[in-house]
Amino acid sequence: MREKKKSYSPIEYHEGLLKQVKPSLAFADQADAPAWQRKLRAKLREILAVPGTWDHAITSRVERDLETNEFTCDRVVFRAEPKADVPGYLLKPKTGEAPFAVMICLQGHSPGMHISIGRGKTKAEIESIQGGRDIAIQAVRNGWAALAIEQRSFGERHGARPGCADDALHALILGKTLTGERVFDVMRAIDFIAAQPDLDATRIGCMGNSAGGTVTFYAACVDRRIRLAVVSCSFCAYAYSWMKHPHCACGYLPGILQYADMSDLAGLIAPRHLMVVAGEHDEIAPAASVRRAFRQVARIFRAVGCARHASLLVGEGGHRFYPELAWPKITQIGNGWK
Repeated sequence: MREKKKSYSPIEYHEGLLKQVKPSLAFADQADAPAWQRKLRAKLREILAVPGTWDHAITSRVERDLETNEFTCDRVVFRAEPKADVPGYLLKPKTGEAPFAVMICLQGHSPGMHISIGRGKTKAEIESIQGGRDIAIQAVRNGWAALAIEQRSFGERHGARPGCADDALHALILGKTLTGERVFDVMRAIDFIAAQPDLDATRIGCMGNSAGGTVTFYAACVDRRIRLAVVSCSFCAYAYSWMKHPHCACGYLPGILQYADMSDLAGLIAPRHLMVVAGEHDEIAPAASVRRAFRQVARIFRAVGCARHASLLVGEGGHRFYPELAWPKITQIGNGWK
């Protein structure tokens, strides 16, 4: 008798579970889409450990950092919550009329937010900026104010050891998630924007690449004050990205697949605008899988009555942002808000 093959690998075990999982809050052509959104949004907030209510008052400090012919750049610090101060840069164009629409800019796993404002300190950082990562500079040159904030565990907010793993695991032990903490920083950034008389809190976008795109995505899912989410190289079905390719521990959400896949969660952004940016040769979020997942997104947005508010743009490259594809569409959306 042939001996049965032994299964020692946790990967095989998890792959078996993945084939059996049926998300209980997946979109299924519900007649009452708003009720479905409320239920799923509440569950996502619970998983992220993001508060449903909080004191919107904001404590902040703003100091001039730089002034050019095109824009001003202020160094800002605001308090998200006790023991969690958020540094950032606020860029405002010198042309156009205040109050300005604002783009919140989030770097992914990078040396920090200075990449967003084009301040590479090394050859490698300068090369990364050339991959379309100076998103705050792009925003201000396209007529937006830009608020680039430092995400927890990156740049000036790094933990005791390099990387996110320690901070992510500590958050889990405390009943939190590092992604949820980053999302809450974005929500508090919106409170900061609302307190600035020359910024328009009714016209807010959020954008980021890789981990910055991941936080952009979840922030837009739970905070309806974000009217446009530009999610770059981070949207894909969980099975073909997070469960297939190595990722940082900071982005995993406990039990999320029991309730929804990423394409279902994207429906929480409707009827607001979602722009998914992908790379044809991105090994972390494969383009074929992105396209397949986006078909479900398009179906949900059609069901909600806003089919044109979801778009997919695919660049001929790898894991990077594609400003030449994204900004014409962003400008078109922003012009529609005026």
